[in-house]
Amino acid sequence: MSDSKEPSAFKPQWPDGLVQGQIYRVMCDDNGRDGGTWVQVLVANDGDCHISMQDWEEIKTHGTKPSQFPDVRIRTHAGGGKNHRTRQALLWLADAIRRDNEENGLNEFGEQKGGGDGE
Repeated sequence: MSDSKEPSAFKPQWPDGLVQGQIYRVMCDDNGRDGGTWVQVLVANDGDCHISMQDWEEIKTHGTKPSQFPDVRIRTHAGGGKNHRTRQALLWLADAIRRDNEENGLNEFGEQKGGGDGE
């Protein structure tokens, strides 16, 4: 059940200028400055969104590989960040996950609450 006080950002709408079948990528604000560290969203032709990331700090060094556990930081402006819209969207994404988990009886990690882990 939707909360009537939800921000308008959560109302289903198609953003102007967004194209289906397109990948939208943002580079990390500090790691992988040679293009090896990024997060991207594929807006599929059916409207589904696929998110992926790569953390490869030394992409130009022969024999190196991307991290098996990628972590891409989008910094605040005060922290040197350049991608303020992406950061704001990620805050909204985190809040949407929080709200969906709460509505579905899940904890912050998407696991069933009261599963014997002390909750």
